[in-house]
Amino acid sequence: MDRNWQIATLALLLGGAAIILIAFLVGLISICVGSRRRFYRPVAVMLFAAVVLQVCSLVLYPIKFIETVSLKIYHEFNWGYGLAWGATIFSFGGAILYCLNPKNYEDYY
Repeated sequence: MDRNWQIATLALLLGGAAIILIAFLVGLISICVGSRRRFYRPVAVMLFAAVVLQVCSLVLYPIKFIETVSLKIYHEFNWGYGLAWGATIFSFGGAILYCLNPKNYEDYY
């Protein structure tokens, strides 16, 4: 971790993870309290913000990594990179689900 881009990538990923954790806790508390409808928009905004941070870091990482490493051999990224993309995609899906119209669906429950 001696380069600035590595620190920036780590900070963006950890910031996105912290925002996702806060969004999860707000969603969980809103379910326990019983006022889910009031917290749909803030949770969706937090999830979209986390997705933006994570996508920025996941695009920054391979670009800067390839610039700094002399690629004399074929190089593949670790499984953690794919896991991070998977988490980002699931966070995006969760944000979209929170954006759906909740007024029509809560009446059935």
